[in-house]
Amino acid sequence: MIPLKKESDYTIIATKYQSEQINIYIAYKGEKNLSNNLYILNEIPYEPDNIGIFKTLYFIYSSKNKPKEFCDFFVHKDNFYSVFKYKESPGIIKKYDKELSTSHFDERCKVLEQILMKVEQINKLPKNVAACATELENICVDSDKNIIFNYNLKNIRNYPENENKLIYEHIHDIIFTILRQECEAGFNKQLHLVLDKCKKDVYSSIPEMIIDLKKAEKISKASSWWGYIKLKIKSKKPIISRVSKTILTASIVVGLIYLVYSKLSEGQKRDITTAVSIGNLIYNANTSDSSEKAVSAQNEDNQASTKSQGETTLTKGLDIAYDDYIVQYGDTVSSICESYYNDVKFVTAVSTFNGISINESLTPGSILKLPNRTAIALYTAK
Repeated sequence: MIPLKKESDYTIIATKYQSEQINIYIAYKGEKNLSNNLYILNEIPYEPDNIGIFKTLYFIYSSKNKPKEFCDFFVHKDNFYSVFKYKESPGIIKKYDKELSTSHFDERCKVLEQILMKVEQINKLPKNVAACATELENICVDSDKNIIFNYNLKNIRNYPENENKLIYEHIHDIIFTILRQECEAGFNKQLHLVLDKCKKDVYSSIPEMIIDLKKAEKISKASSWWGYIKLKIKSKKPIISRVSKTILTASIVVGLIYLVYSKLSEGQKRDITTAVSIGNLIYNANTSDSSEKAVSAQNEDNQASTKSQGETTLTKGLDIAYDDYIVQYGDTVSSICESYYNDVKFVTAVSTFNGISINESLTPGSILKLPNRTAIALYTAK
């Protein structure tokens, strides 16, 4: 432990990061009571190259916009120190890992909203300090769902003081980390629009971005069950693949056993036949009427041919089950069918059910009725 001699002493208990430009320590103050007495010390050499950083941190510490976590600022020997409150909690990278996260969508949206509200406050600071604070590794969530920003300033020299784009790049990473399953699913175009606008830094404010994010949240909640199933299947793809291979292997083994058993049984049945005498005619029990089989097979072929379907057309307003779909920018009837049914052959059914042409331009925000695949099949079979 290294004591720092000052009016209020700090005792270092761990080193988080060390370099020639900055050292970062975890320490406690006064008596050793670690329950709510931990601090993160950013130690920076007091030299000409770092005068700009010194002025920036001193300005923050002296201003009314000082974060409540910023507890102390002092010079000791050849270094200056910025001291922030510190709490050891799971970072969002680990807590919302795609394979480990069990949090429901609503819960993750609430956490994301709290984080963005705190980012809005932090964004009032000089941009290099705000960029450091909003790095993924510095954002934690404790067991009570409280959001904690640990001000680890190791990259402060790498960030310009007035570069607002960095904040939105970090917001993009925060959204993708917490809503990763939804971002990778691809069916929520509004969510991808938010991510794209964050990367391109086209938002004028964080509240404006939160409004768009709320729209994406509503779309995810109202998305079809088929999109939800595809999302779950995609997240469990490795497990499904392993199970499928096991089932396929077992099926092949069972098939081979059945084939061998059938061949053996066939040989035995040929030797055991039952003859019935009626008058001068003798009927073998294994004999079947081949003409009857031929007629049956022909009837089955005729039934199958009559049930073959071409393009399915539905009357507008037909009373069958359907889902409402909110048209997005760039959607066509074909692209919606590809996404919803995973098959473009339903374009005729969808267009006639809605009373539009297949190639008609769709208005973003309008509602398109998508008839249920099972309902179409039942209607066609009548």
